[in-house]
Amino acid sequence: MIVALTFLIVVPTTYLFYSYSKESSQEISDAQVTKLGRGIIDASESIFYSGQGSKTVLELNVPDRVQGAKIIDGRELVFTVSSSVGDTELVFFSSVLITTTGCSPPPSVCQIPQLGSSGFKKVKVEAITANAVTITTI
Repeated sequence: MIVALTFLIVVPTTYLFYSYSKESSQEISDAQVTKLGRGIIDASESIFYSGQGSKTVLELNVPDRVQGAKIIDGRELVFTVSSSVGDTELVFFSSVLITTTGCSPPPSVCQIPQLGSSGFKKVKVEAITANAVTITTI
């Protein structure tokens, strides 16, 4: 009887703890990607307004759940993140034109393959022209 009662208490408690920790890790990953995206956009805008030839290097830690990164139409930085319900996209809007190496002028979709994998990355943000900022990984 005591073993059955203990079993009835332990199993639901374990399940609740497991699902809570799974949700927490997803929220932490989303927060990390949000910080990452805002940091890149803020740096891009700052470098753009500093003038042509300005550049900076950001040291970023990309979380495990990031599946890809791309720039859409030179104004949107999009991270594809896997979750328990499928892939989701986190979008960050820029007030300045952003691009990457090998990217044609807007309208276009440019992949940033190095930001699509987890780990420590160095990202160079540089105002190469008077109209755009280039984002590259080094």
